[in-house]
Amino acid sequence: RVVVEALPHVPVALPGHHRSASRSTPRTQRSMAETAAPSAAPSAAPAAKDDPMWQRRDKWMAFYDGKLNSHLDGSGTADVAENLPWRSFAATSQLEAFVAAGRLPPKCRCLELGCGHGENTVLLAQNSAFAVGVDISPASVEATNEALKVAGLADRAQALQADILDLPQVVPALMDGKPWEFDFVFDCQCFHCLRMIPGLEPSALADVYSGLLKPGGRLLLLTGSSEEPTYRGPERLSRSEVLAAFGGKLVCEELTSTLFDWTPTCRKQGLPDPPLGWLSVWVKPGPSS
Repeated sequence: RVVVEALPHVPVALPGHHRSASRSTPRTQRSMAETAAPSAAPSAAPAAKDDPMWQRRDKWMAFYDGKLNSHLDGSGTADVAENLPWRSFAATSQLEAFVAAGRLPPKCRCLELGCGHGENTVLLAQNSAFAVGVDISPASVEATNEALKVAGLADRAQALQADILDLPQVVPALMDGKPWEFDFVFDCQCFHCLRMIPGLEPSALADVYSGLLKPGGRLLLLTGSSEEPTYRGPERLSRSEVLAAFGGKLVCEELTSTLFDWTPTCRKQGLPDPPLGWLSVWVKPGPSS
């Protein structure tokens, strides 16, 4: 069942979903990375876009070690970790809305892909039996585990360093001792980056996402939109590309236009609104357990 035109808005709206509400929402998430406002300091020359390992891993490491730095102020004194384009200071508003609407199953197990500094993983842990965040960056994993510890959630949530494309086959053991199959997966802007990796077959990417969900489990996905009139990040997908994303291995239940939350980097671009995106909900066919 695909609901598209019949759902002009996701029925769990909070600030960040509409242009009028999002202008004053100082939230950040993984976005606006390489199209930030120019700074005086040139970025290190990245590897070619046709280099799979650059797209898959090295680009993100370059942000953390400061080699990709066009988003910084050029003074050479800015804290790299605190000024990452996706540096989050609150949970993503669309995830907050989903949780507030009671859409997480009782006693569910949750996974966040690309956990950053842990705001979303903390929110999931507060509303589930178990939560885990994964990230390619060791610094992100450390930050998320510290956030879970501060929130008093380290006994039932964790962050682990992992390459998403290795999941769920090559994975570390989870602290709850259960398999890498979840009732709920959240992805804010990882999918549309992964699909840019040269040579990666769409079916292989679909297999990864499908393999991380239990039958009946749901994915909440935020991607860029080709309806955004300016190319300022994130990677843009058309409506048809979103609907074809998982090749029938997951079924789209909801698809609607949304706005990404404001980020400090995005505000530097001097535009009245953050970028447009797609918000979609997917279910893995099969009876839920």
